[in-house]
Amino acid sequence: MFGSQVIEVAAGLVFVYLLLSIACSGLKEFVARIFNMRANTLETAIRNMLADPSNVLAERLFQHPLIAGTAPPGAKPSYISSRNFTLALFDLLAPANTTQARTLQDVRNSINQLPDTKMRATVLNLLDSAQGDLDIARKRVENWYDDTMERVSGWYKRRAQIIIFGIGLVLCCLLNCDTLMVLKELWNDQALRAAISESARTEAMHANPSPSVADVEQIVRNNSAPPIGWKWAALGDVRGLPQSSEAWLWKVLGILFSTLAVTMGAPFWFDLLNTIVNLRLSGAPPETAPH
Repeated sequence: MFGSQVIEVAAGLVFVYLLLSIACSGLKEFVARIFNMRANTLETAIRNMLADPSNVLAERLFQHPLIAGTAPPGAKPSYISSRNFTLALFDLLAPANTTQARTLQDVRNSINQLPDTKMRATVLNLLDSAQGDLDIARKRVENWYDDTMERVSGWYKRRAQIIIFGIGLVLCCLLNCDTLMVLKELWNDQALRAAISESARTEAMHANPSPSVADVEQIVRNNSAPPIGWKWAALGDVRGLPQSSEAWLWKVLGILFSTLAVTMGAPFWFDLLNTIVNLRLSGAPPETAPH
């Protein structure tokens, strides 16, 4: 009985974290679109790669048909493949000639005319490692670009985590998502615990591991409401405003814990919820029938 109660409480708490994580992820994507974060991050990364003090080369690169054609008119792309980047860069350095094919020496001569920057030294080293083969040189530059984008991806994810933490903190405060309060309500209210646990089981079996914010609204509408929210006029109630400094301390800690939990992301909580639900469904092994 005790083990079943613990599993149900865990499922209910993870279910709450899952709903909030989905909401935070959706709001983060909204913020990213509003501020064009992906395109701006990519542009900054490429400008740093080219290390062009005047940014002339970077501007010409973004205006190249191979690059400009990947984004709507007037907008900058949020993704550029390594192949398109390399082809556009080589075309800018040594434009195609109708009378003869571009050679590696043509590219090298153009690189030598650039200002003495880190980018010039890097590309010349890449060209030297190609052993005179233009195709190998392109591959080297593509690898350079891919390595850079891998680091930029990590940078973007860290920024996204900070944004999700900020959104999660605001959301948890507005919704009174206090982990300690949720645990207390689920532990003490058998009917609520059973209802939330059943909702968690249903969604774990049928939900999309990467649902949208609209899916959260539909989940809450179709299932029991999670044990969160404020009761402003209910003094002394577990969902009311704290009445002492100690109670406020526990409230702040509970909300901070919830905020940290939602930064783990919806896929993490979805996988954990499936694990808990499967554990609950397996239950204890049946007793051996007497002979």
